[in-house]
Amino acid sequence: MKNLTSSLVDLDRTLFWAIFRVKWKPFTRVMRVFTIAGKMGALWGVIAALAFLLTGLDLYNLLVPWVSIACSWFIAEGAKHLFNRARPFIYDTGIAPLTKTPSSSSFPSGHSATAAAGAITLSVIYPVFAPAFLVCGLLVTLSRVYLGVHYPFDVLAGILIGAATSVVVLALA
Repeated sequence: MKNLTSSLVDLDRTLFWAIFRVKWKPFTRVMRVFTIAGKMGALWGVIAALAFLLTGLDLYNLLVPWVSIACSWFIAEGAKHLFNRARPFIYDTGIAPLTKTPSSSSFPSGHSATAAAGAITLSVIYPVFAPAFLVCGLLVTLSRVYLGVHYPFDVLAGILIGAATSVVVLALA
């Protein structure tokens, strides 16, 4: 079991470096915008609110995304205290993040949890816009590794939290 854990950590760090070392100035700006917009699910909450206002004030269309986003964020933030994983720039001081450095632990990614929750619930409610929601969700999650503040497995765990939360909220709604 120890060898498996060590292999997974090594794979995670290798994937991190494969993504983090690729830099292109225009893309870096885009990544910064998406990481800021994705903080605490703000991007998704605003999209849900605007869509609610523009499509007939159906409360379901507002509350389902908001509840999913909020629940996924709380779950991810709570899980950070259980795992207490050091962020990449703390583990390796040679990493210079390209954004403001968070003080919380790295695993799982809260940005990724809320991005998955927002993209999935909004895609179900507004299927015609699903491709745009999924691209935005992908950019939020990718931004966390690209900017040097999360490992890929942190992001994957966040996506799984957001997806599971969305499924439960949609099933209960």
